Amino acid sequence: MNFAEMQTMAVKKFSSVPDPVNSSDSSSDDDQASHPSVTKKKPVPARSTKSITADEEKVLRALLKKWMAKNSTAYKCLTLTAFFWLASVSILVRYQNFWSTLPVAASIVRNFMILHDSCHGSFLETRRQNAILSSIIQFFSQFQWTTWRETHNHHHTHLGDNSVIDTSLTVWFSEEEYANMPLKMKIPFRLIRDPLLFFPIASAWVFFISRPIIQFLPRYVVPIGFYFAFGLKVAFLYCVGGWMAGIVGLCLFHLQHQVNTPYRVSHDRKSLIDAGLYGSTLLAIRWPFTLITLGIEFHHIHHASVLVPSYHLAQCHAEGERLNLFGGINRVGGHRAVMSLFHALFKGNVKHSHADHHEYDAEHPPPSFATFWPYSALGLFDQS
Repeated sequence: MNFAEMQTMAVKKFSSVPDPVNSSDSSSDDDQASHPSVTKKKPVPARSTKSITADEEKVLRALLKKWMAKNSTAYKCLTLTAFFWLASVSILVRYQNFWSTLPVAASIVRNFMILHDSCHGSFLETRRQNAILSSIIQFFSQFQWTTWRETHNHHHTHLGDNSVIDTSLTVWFSEEEYANMPLKMKIPFRLIRDPLLFFPIASAWVFFISRPIIQFLPRYVVPIGFYFAFGLKVAFLYCVGGWMAGIVGLCLFHLQHQVNTPYRVSHDRKSLIDAGLYGSTLLAIRWPFTLITLGIEFHHIHHASVLVPSYHLAQCHAEGERLNLFGGINRVGGHRAVMSLFHALFKGNVKHSHADHHEYDAEHPPPSFATFWPYSALGLFDQS
């Protein structure tokens, strides 16, 4: 059973609504060295189906508009990114060992963050500029840019809507659904979705196996060039670095939406702003790792508006904190992040909030995430 088949199984569990792709139009300062605002408040999970007030939304929209793309800052970010990639390749060619793949992995993660923004039309000031950038940086990010734009915008449009399956998420089934699976499906699902195996397997699938024709050039132009320039070993180690970058990226994506308590509501209650603020997390990532993640840890800002580029997310968040806009967001510290990486199932049979209840109680518990035995017995899941 591969990932596509598992996602098809998940689709059959839901009735779907039309899937419009969320269109992204494009509309600072140096990369942030640290994010002190991340740790000012103790990380706590959301405990109710929150909704931003009309007055707060008005202030928030003005704030988000203020921090849209600025080419002068974007070009500084691109220059530093190019330097990181060239330095990582130089280290790889010089040493040609496992440790030299780590800088390569870090640089590819950063490259992908820029691809992510440019496909939203937010990294540079115009749509054409972002399209040109996407068509170039895809070769240094290992993902074909139009494919990413289409699939990822679907995720932004439907995050939190329980009537549409979001196949980009990493938790699909409840404990009850898993218990009732036929054995021929349960065994492969248990193996593939094991928390220790899933991210390495998923990285190989997403970045090296799936969609082999359309993804061939973005995946292999650089490794093939390295093969002719530096030999097979360098080309292979570069691919290893790309695989490791995929693991890091998928772990980050998992932690952006699969930390207790998730935002999952009925279609008529779903709001793009609420899904962004309360269905995404604020991860406590510190410098120098922020040079790699490029602001994606402020995921509540990114989902509130895709038009705020990565290099402005930290500043936008800091200003929003001063305006008291982010009181209910899900702040995730290091311990909760590690525990949440083990999330593989929805607890019990609850996968979304009750349609008629905004506040959770004993009769209407919130959706929450759980894990498989023996990790559950060891307490390796977020119990907040």
